[in-house]
Amino acid sequence: MKLNNLKLILNSSKYQWILFYLILYSFHFPGEFTWSGWIYYHGVFQQILFIIGVLLIILNVLQLNSRINKFFLIIYMVSLLHALNYQWVYQTQLNFHLFEYAVQNFGILWKEFFPFLHEWSMVHYFPFLILILFYDPFLVFTRYRVNPTFLLLIVYLLLLFQSKLNDQTLPSIHQKQNQKQNRNQNVNRFINHIPNDSHIVMIVLEGVSRKHLIGVSSNYINFSSLENSHFYIPMPHTSKSLFTWMTGESQINSSRIQSTKQIEGESLPFLLKQKYFYETKMIYTQSIYFEGMNLFFPNVFQEVQDKTVLEKKFDTQKKYFSWGMDDRVVISEFKHLNFDSQPLLIVVGLSQTHSPYFTHSHQDVALPKVLRHTKALEENIELIDELISYIKTNSKKETFLFITADHGESFGEGGAHAHNYSLYNQEIDVPFLMYKIQSNELLIPKLGSSIHFKQTLLDLLQKESHRKENSQNFFSSNYQLELVLKTWNSEIQRGLVLDQKKYIFHTDKDTLYEMDLDDKNRKIILDSKLKEQLLKKMYEHMQN
Repeated sequence: MKLNNLKLILNSSKYQWILFYLILYSFHFPGEFTWSGWIYYHGVFQQILFIIGVLLIILNVLQLNSRINKFFLIIYMVSLLHALNYQWVYQTQLNFHLFEYAVQNFGILWKEFFPFLHEWSMVHYFPFLILILFYDPFLVFTRYRVNPTFLLLIVYLLLLFQSKLNDQTLPSIHQKQNQKQNRNQNVNRFINHIPNDSHIVMIVLEGVSRKHLIGVSSNYINFSSLENSHFYIPMPHTSKSLFTWMTGESQINSSRIQSTKQIEGESLPFLLKQKYFYETKMIYTQSIYFEGMNLFFPNVFQEVQDKTVLEKKFDTQKKYFSWGMDDRVVISEFKHLNFDSQPLLIVVGLSQTHSPYFTHSHQDVALPKVLRHTKALEENIELIDELISYIKTNSKKETFLFITADHGESFGEGGAHAHNYSLYNQEIDVPFLMYKIQSNELLIPKLGSSIHFKQTLLDLLQKESHRKENSQNFFSSNYQLELVLKTWNSEIQRGLVLDQKKYIFHTDKDTLYEMDLDDKNRKIILDSKLKEQLLKKMYEHMQN
């Protein structure tokens, strides 16, 4: 009798809904089965979502307006699963701030929906199969009196446990290539002065870590020379990173740019124009009408040409994609510059290496994303080679070319994808070099950060006799880096670079790791006093 009752319960759709929801609530989150991890991924926002689901399930069990309730329950569960999968794929807590951000920027962010689905694995899709069986839209299981839901719930539970046991750390898939030229190119670590009538061109790649660029070929620059250097950004997010390059401020505790008249007046483009009469221009193949960039960059550059402007200028000539456009448009813009007049500051932001990793030569979106990213990066370097060649031919003045990136990109390392939510080197250790185009000289600092780029450049433009001793010049021998790191719009990780060591605090595990600058020799800090001191620096330190 008891077995029959148990069988009836297990075959009941009401109880199967409850069992499914309990499994979803208890186990559908990233990382290991730890209490601290469970608490982190079940914050206030998630608890509210789950309570709403409980109420809908109760209404469904009581069969009040059953068809309508079942329909709303299915719609809600689909939305809830997308939210939980977002947490899992990007390994960050979904909170009110992220939800508000998604609502405000839905018109732009919907373009990332299919790349987001591309990151899903079987364990992310499987709950949707169970929902389909619950709803049974074509009455297949009802007609044949078959109910495989309980069996699928067991399979789903096994998938969840298997996903926790798997090591999600993937090796780097970007392979090193042979350099076309300059294998024996000399590299200098230090420079004393930049003449203040020199042209300055800064190219910011999109989503390219230092390790990604090391293996790419160039006709002029040996990128393998980046091998033993480290250059850190404080937060792996585009708008905040570009702001930091121009101001020296990280603003890691805000998700958007927070600009003031004082910050604008002390920005790098403004000071170069004011002190050294530079003509300043920004060419950006993405849109600045995102996260407040349009409220800052047009106020500090004399001219800004972003995607919205470039699309109109090259309406039938260049190809576009969701986040950017064919970066070759930059060559057309450079041909309108006068290199024989006053000194130029040109900041170029590229876009092709942004997801979904656009290439003009390969339109096959079925290619693996790592391969698309590599091909897009190769096209960007070919573009940079063309720009170098053009400047060599058309400028008599020395031109200092800076090549860097706004942030890196994760391709499964440690379970991370894209960017924003990891402080490991694939996202925050970006390439940085200075190339003197007319002199064919390459300079790469051993260590540096974007928060010190403005001060370093201003320091080098001064005459040495007027210069103060400056520890924030990363081209000087006495440079020391102390840098606080943080994931964007999320507390999933905090970090610190200090005394040639790197520290990352995993909030979901309440674990602090110490490691070398190359992320090797990682160990857990067990000393409670040392942990407290380092966390205090991470949470209270104000960037200079």
